[in-house]
Amino acid sequence: MIGKLIFNNRKGRQLTFSVSGSIIGLVIMLLSIQLYLDITTILHSPTIAGTDFLVINKEVNMLVDGNFNQSELESIKEQEFVIDVAPVYSNNFQSLVVADVGPASSFNTLMPLITVSNDFIDNLPPNFKWKVGDKEVPVIVPTSFFNSYNFGIAEASRSPKVTKELISHIKPKLKIGNATWYNVRIAAFSDRFSDGVIVPNSFMNYNNTKFGTGEKNKINRIVISTPNSKNPSLAHYLSDHSYETNSDKISGGKVTEIMNVLLPIIVIISLVIILLSLLTFIQNAQLLLSNSDYEIKLLGLIGYSFGAISAAVMKNFNILFGVIILSTVPIVIAIKYYISSIFNHELGIDIGIGLSWTTLIVGFCIYTCFYLVQYVIIKSTVKKLVQSS
Repeated sequence: MIGKLIFNNRKGRQLTFSVSGSIIGLVIMLLSIQLYLDITTILHSPTIAGTDFLVINKEVNMLVDGNFNQSELESIKEQEFVIDVAPVYSNNFQSLVVADVGPASSFNTLMPLITVSNDFIDNLPPNFKWKVGDKEVPVIVPTSFFNSYNFGIAEASRSPKVTKELISHIKPKLKIGNATWYNVRIAAFSDRFSDGVIVPNSFMNYNNTKFGTGEKNKINRIVISTPNSKNPSLAHYLSDHSYETNSDKISGGKVTEIMNVLLPIIVIISLVIILLSLLTFIQNAQLLLSNSDYEIKLLGLIGYSFGAISAAVMKNFNILFGVIILSTVPIVIAIKYYISSIFNHELGIDIGIGLSWTTLIVGFCIYTCFYLVQYVIIKSTVKKLVQSS
C-alpha cells in the first residue's frame, strides 16, 4: 500500500532508460569476462593431441658457439610450461646419400643426420633399430625433404617426381666418411623435424665415435614437449633467452596478450555504463521521494517508521533489479551461444554456452552494490523527510 502510494509519482520513461542502460552495461561486462575466461582456458589447456612439440635452437651469434649445456637443459625442464626436454644430436662425420629415382635419373647429396630420443619422434615405426654390424640403417625422412625433392630438385633437373609409396621402395645408399657404405631403408616420414634425416641413436653414437671430428655430442638443438605451445609464458621465456623456434606454433600466445589489453578497456567501458545507470537510478529515487515528500511526511505523522517506509520503497526497486538480472542472464547466454557456434564452425573449438561461477559472482556483486547504494540513499532521504514532519 505504501509503495503504491509513493510510486504513483514515478517517471516511467526515466526508469525504463535506467533499466535498459543497466542491462546493456551488465551484459557487456559479463560477456567480456566469460569470453576471456573461455579463451584463456583454451589457450592454457592441452591440445587435442595432448602434447605439443617444439624444436628449439639458439639465435645464431658469431661470438658464441650456440650449443646448449646440461644446466640450460635442466633449467628449461624445470619450467612449468615444459613437460620434458631432449637433446637433438647431429653427425660429426661426412654423410653422402646416393639414390636412383628413375630409369635414367639419380642424385647424390650431402645429407645431415640427427638423432633424438624415441619418445620425441612422431610416426615412430616399431623396427626403428640398428646395431653394430648391420649393413642396413632405417631412417625417418622429414616431409619437408620429400617436398624439396619433388618441387625443387626434380623440377630443376627435369627428373620424375616420386610419391611417398614409391620413395619408400627406393634403396638409397649412405656413405659415411671415405669408404663405409650402408643400405638405407626409409622407415617413415616426420612432420616434426625438418633439418635432418633421423637415424637410430645407436647408429649415430657408433659413427660419431668412429668417424667424427671436432666436438663430440654437442647439442645445438633441443626438442621440448609442452601442454600448450600457445602459452604466452613459453613465448616470453624463449624470447628472454634468445631461443628460436617455429613462430607459427607459438603465435597463439599473442591472442592472450591482446585480450589482456582489451579486457580491462571493455570492463572499464561496462563499468562506466553501469555507473551511469546507477546514477540514473539514484536520481530517479531522489526525484520519486522528492515528489512524494507530502505522502512520506504524512505517513510519518500517522505512525509509520522511516524503516517501514524505506523497505516499501526498496521493495519496488528490488523488482526493477530483479528484472535487470533476469533479463541479463538469458541475453548473455543467447549471445554466448551465437559466439560458440562461430567458434565451432570456424575453428572446431567448443567453448560451451554456460556461464562460469566467476561470471555469476561478478553479476551478484554488481547487484549487491546496486542494492546497498540504493538502500542507503533511500533510507537516508526517507529518514530526513520523516524527522522533518
